[in-house]
Amino acid sequence: MRPHDVEVGHTYRVRITQRDNPARFITGDPRKAEADLLMLSWTLEAVHEFDLTVTATGEKLGDEPAVTGVRVAETSHISTPLPHDAAERLGLPTDVAYIVEGVLKDAVTGRIVSRPTGETMTVPVAWLWPL
Repeated sequence: MRPHDVEVGHTYRVRITQRDNPARFITGDPRKAEADLLMLSWTLEAVHEFDLTVTATGEKLGDEPAVTGVRVAETSHISTPLPHDAAERLGLPTDVAYIVEGVLKDAVTGRIVSRPTGETMTVPVAWLWPL
């Protein structure tokens, strides 16, 4: 697609192939580690596709026109604050805020549970295809 064809609020199909070489967008910036890991994972796949609802246009990724949008994905990863009283019961210092991160599991079966989550990401306009 061309940048002026993309509209905020519309959903597009993102199609990434190895020929698109997502690795060229890896920044090495520790503040962008999550985005870099995503680009690396796309580099290892022959083809990766998902739907993206555009929230901002006029972005740049490297030297290429890009858009920012939200993708709905399934995840079993959770991150939740540890309540103050739970930290105290565990014998942890109470002047620190804690976050518990892990995998969500069904307590009875032990099976991993997935839930939908929104991921914000920036991708090149060239990867977008109309639905």
